[in-house]
Amino acid sequence: MTEQTQPDPTGTMISADDQRAIRVAMNAVPYAADLRVPIPPRGDLSARDVVAFLDGLREVLTEVAAQADDQHRRLLTMESDVAAFRRLIGTAPAEVSP
Repeated sequence: MTEQTQPDPTGTMISADDQRAIRVAMNAVPYAADLRVPIPPRGDLSARDVVAFLDGLREVLTEVAAQADDQHRRLLTMESDVAAFRRLIGTAPAEVSP
């Protein structure tokens, strides 16, 4: 099965100044160093290149967010364990009731 490719939309041109600005922005993104985020080689930059970059970045950021959520859950569990241990040994701060 061969892959069908669609031609770039006619009339869509990225100016040289915009291409430079886009490349600078691509290289400034912290997670762009991941191999799943394709930064196009030098030469003309197309809309497809920008979309591929954004798709790769979305994949990486989705994974980073999932890892952050997991770390946050572990932190909450540890905080709960510390609070339970402090109550057990009698060093928990006094609870204030309204």
